[in-house]
Amino acid sequence: MRIISSQHFLDWDIVEKKMEEISGMESVEIPCCEIGEIDGEEYAVQIDGHHTLVAARELGIHIEFTFSEDPEGLTGEDYLQAHYMDGDWYDVQKSSPADDKFFLIW
Repeated sequence: MRIISSQHFLDWDIVEKKMEEISGMESVEIPCCEIGEIDGEEYAVQIDGHHTLVAARELGIHIEFTFSEDPEGLTGEDYLQAHYMDGDWYDVQKSSPADDKFFLIW
């Protein structure tokens, strides 16, 4: 399953605060919403924890993605349109927002 996001903005003050909060942890959970199949591939969208994800990567903490369904029942293109943030959709696992490097999907 490909995990994607369209949130590009990072506030480094928040990242640093998150680093303090999670320092010493073995792993962090990053919540994602399964949105189903698009063009023959299964997708999930990272729904929260963008700053925590960057903080965990900076600290070398293991990242676990957790999955749920959208409470409103949205899937596919409908979900993507309703939850678009501030940039093109990118592959969360292959990208590095901290370095402004994005593996774009759409």
